Amino acid sequence: MNRKIVTFYLFYLFLLSSLFTLTQNNSWVINAADESFDPWYFIALGDTRNWEPNSTNIYRRNITESVIQNNPNLEFILHSGDMANNGGEQDDWDKYYEDIDLAIQNNIQFYYAVGNHEMYTYPLPDGSYGPREMDFATYLANVEMPGNERYYSFNFNQIHFIIINTDEYWEGSLELTLEQEDWIVEDLKANSKDFTVAMFHRPCYSVRSEGRVNDAIEIRKILEPILIEYGVDLVFSGHDHYYYRTTREEVTHIVTGGAGAPLYVPTETDQAKEEDKYFAEYHYCNITVAENGIKVETLVFDNNLEHVTIEDTIEFSLSTISVITTPPFIFSAFIWTLWLLNSIMKKKKKN
Repeated sequence: MNRKIVTFYLFYLFLLSSLFTLTQNNSWVINAADESFDPWYFIALGDTRNWEPNSTNIYRRNITESVIQNNPNLEFILHSGDMANNGGEQDDWDKYYEDIDLAIQNNIQFYYAVGNHEMYTYPLPDGSYGPREMDFATYLANVEMPGNERYYSFNFNQIHFIIINTDEYWEGSLELTLEQEDWIVEDLKANSKDFTVAMFHRPCYSVRSEGRVNDAIEIRKILEPILIEYGVDLVFSGHDHYYYRTTREEVTHIVTGGAGAPLYVPTETDQAKEEDKYFAEYHYCNITVAENGIKVETLVFDNNLEHVTIEDTIEFSLSTISVITTPPFIFSAFIWTLWLLNSIMKKKKKN
């Protein structure tokens, strides 16, 4: 066989081997998205409930109006639960929608997580409460969410959002139904987005009180292993009426419960890490998503609810590339070339 032919095939083999090595070393990358995204915005807030049955809430109304007026380009609002004080009563929902009327006029989409107050009914004359509305019938009659509306997910540009129901069977500890737990796992397994945001009402971490700290432990026993295993990046929750940010096991947790309910002063501060941030102020989170990163800015209201200042900021990088690992056509060509070269060398020996 002509040496030039053998040399050619050797060179060809070397080239393919180099390409194979590059792919294995994650050096060959392409743009993962079919298109680039202009910056876009969404809001996260929670615990807007009224203070008394069948009443409006001036805090809820002013905060909602400020959010709408100062964020004209927002895509939607994540609400971490407790929209109304007595969510099992239609009157309280009527007052809720009365207070967020400006958002309704501007066709703002809300995505809700179910809170514990979504089950409550009005107090009875003896000071006790009527039976909790465990089927969330009044809540479901007043919202229009994806999926079964109690828990669901959706994608928006670069981000996957998953909303979990931590109050479906809460009796001092979290007991996810098998149906919901299987759905969470399958949903996150199928997720291919660059960044994942989870939202649920009861937080995994608390600095509220000993009781709330113990509740948080029960929540994270069930949810934290799932969040970690399936790469959830950011969690929004509520329930505690303050702001608290902490990062644990590479998952950032933000408790944003300051959109209208009575504020709580953090007391169990020994639960916080040195780099954590917490304060008892009315606030909301403004999230900017650009092609390469996400910025969460927490805006705090003054005592008159007239002005806001940025009190906390955290940023995340957002990958825009994906790795091509061993494309099938290269591997096939590599095997075919080995076979061809072997055949050539056998013929050469016979000659």
